[in-house]
Amino acid sequence: MRTHPQAVRRALVAYLGLSGRVRQPFAQTVADLGAVQMDPMRVVAQAHLLTVRLRRGPTTETVLSRALGTGGVLEARIKERCLVAAQDLPAAVAEFHRIRAMNLLEGRGLTQIARGLLATLERSPRYSRELVSEHRVASFWDEDPKSMKATTMALDILSEEGRVIVTGRRRGERRYDLPERLFPEWEQTIADPARTRLAAALHYGRTMGIFLPSDPYLGWIRSPRSERAARRALVQELCAAGEWQELEITGVHRGYLCTRVFAELCADPPPIRGVQLLSPLDNLLWDRQRLRDLFAFSYTWEAYTPAVKRKVGPYGMPVMVDGHLLAELDARRDEAGVLRWRLVERARLRTSDLRRIERAVAALARDLGTVAATREQLQASPQPVQA
Repeated sequence: MRTHPQAVRRALVAYLGLSGRVRQPFAQTVADLGAVQMDPMRVVAQAHLLTVRLRRGPTTETVLSRALGTGGVLEARIKERCLVAAQDLPAAVAEFHRIRAMNLLEGRGLTQIARGLLATLERSPRYSRELVSEHRVASFWDEDPKSMKATTMALDILSEEGRVIVTGRRRGERRYDLPERLFPEWEQTIADPARTRLAAALHYGRTMGIFLPSDPYLGWIRSPRSERAARRALVQELCAAGEWQELEITGVHRGYLCTRVFAELCADPPPIRGVQLLSPLDNLLWDRQRLRDLFAFSYTWEAYTPAVKRKVGPYGMPVMVDGHLLAELDARRDEAGVLRWRLVERARLRTSDLRRIERAVAALARDLGTVAATREQLQASPQPVQA
């Protein structure tokens, strides 16, 4: 299929639910997106809650906790740590199985502690602070032999293995439980990951819409070098079945793949109007190469960049105006909860667009239960986008 960048941009914005809010249950928004990447940082709000808020309106940790507790969504590692709809459990199975094969609990000397945690959770769900021991171990990223509580590491590994799940969150604290209470077929599903590889690939395609054959996460296969032949076979299988197809975009030298649904949307994409402030982990931003090819927009989330090297700020939020990415918002909440912000323009914005952006920031502040400060003027002139 051949098409133009403008049609693909409009199709992708609509496909990812950025063309307007739809009031619907939290779990349905997650299901529509396929997956929502998580991060605990609260400079403005947690990134996953911002991503969902853009699609459905005001969304709090309480809403998320309720969806986890009723089995509507679950936390799993596919791309990174993500929220996925319960119906998409098969997409996470291969990763659960891969982590179990690594025997991390035994390697870290945590087998007995893990057994104790599972015995406690068999009686009832518990918040993390109720599952603390004094024993400490070295973390995965620190050589200090006592840098991390042993129970914390054991819970992290058990969660990565799919032996426990998070069924609630309260001020960032997790409530753990055994998955079988909400999902009776959980272990039977995990026991045979080969049967769910196709389901995972279809879920990947549904989540991305349009993607590069070189995407290291293609089909949620985590080992691109050792799995190269399997990835090629997967692409051939799904293209032959009509689920995926090749997409040639005018002016873009890389060839893309897309799902059948996305191709149909490209044929007649809706016009995009309005201003959207994107979460730093919004699904639109997942593939930086796709972002450059389709929107001529380069983005770096600078949360973990040293302050002296930041060009925008720790929580840069891309700003979309009528389907074009034209600026970034450097935003943060101060000690009083006021949303402080400044605008880093990537192109000259009209006065009318600046006013629309100010209204969008004010609306975000209201969603967060606070107010927005007046926009701070930048001293530096706008820089051109590096495509």
